[in-house]
Amino acid sequence: MQALDYQTLFSSFSDKKLFFDHSLKKFTTFRVGGNADVLLLPSDLEEIQLALDICQHNDIPVQILGRGSNVLISDKGIRGLTIYMHSNFNRVEVKGNKIIANAGVSLASLAALAAKNSLTGLEFASGIPGSLGGAILMNASSYDSEMKNIVQNSIYMNKNNEIKKLHKEEHQFAYRKSIYSTGNNIILSAELQLEDGNRFDIYDKIADFQVQRRNSQPLEKHSGGSAFKRPTGYFAGKLISDAGLKGYRSQNAGVSEKHAGFIVNHGNATASEINAVFKHVKEEVKKQFDIDLEPEVKWLGDWTEEEIAWKL
Repeated sequence: MQALDYQTLFSSFSDKKLFFDHSLKKFTTFRVGGNADVLLLPSDLEEIQLALDICQHNDIPVQILGRGSNVLISDKGIRGLTIYMHSNFNRVEVKGNKIIANAGVSLASLAALAAKNSLTGLEFASGIPGSLGGAILMNASSYDSEMKNIVQNSIYMNKNNEIKKLHKEEHQFAYRKSIYSTGNNIILSAELQLEDGNRFDIYDKIADFQVQRRNSQPLEKHSGGSAFKRPTGYFAGKLISDAGLKGYRSQNAGVSEKHAGFIVNHGNATASEINAVFKHVKEEVKKQFDIDLEPEVKWLGDWTEEEIAWKL
């Protein structure tokens, strides 16, 4: 479809919420990627339902984007509609020991809100640069805690635009995945079960985690977070370092000198350059140790089979 067709189809949306042929670079933590044919910043469920209904009736592909961490968007962009579940879709409510929040709310803001209300259980998420929806989808974890421990239930929309609810035991949480990892459903909100705690102890724990992250992770560089999943019995970062790749650089992308488990944008990298570093790292670790590293990052958009054949 041409842009004019999209403009006609989505004419009912405000130009403050809907954008055509819009760059996605600033919507990802890697700070790379091409343009979205159509980019929607929804404020509520009704807008999401309307957009999905238009897409279903016109065979338009849909991509959901949270805070843009753990994703690598092609330099050629994303075809169809991209729904950015972030700045507008961020309602949150505290009810006793529970926090009920929309999928677009950042983990950092949720951790801060929990601390303010003397609720413990979210400290581990204070430094994870992602949204609640993305964290549930991949069962985000850090410092021996994971989303699995606190998600009580979640609300989602299926392919038929029906609103459904999942209870705690139905999420099928595992290492870096959940039932939502198939991408068939859109997470809308979730209820988190926390515990009463001492506000000052909670703040101290968050501060301690922040210091640990600053000292061990390349927070000064744009990255997608941890590059590879942890192979059984190993640590991805150590394998990459042992392979002599810590600090490896190719053009404007490379392996962090501070932590080999991170692939970073040195300033002006393209998605293709970052993809090439991922490919090189995986091939070298396989060659030297006969261990297959699986990317933790997801590739979105217009990638050719040749470009990402190395992942298979």
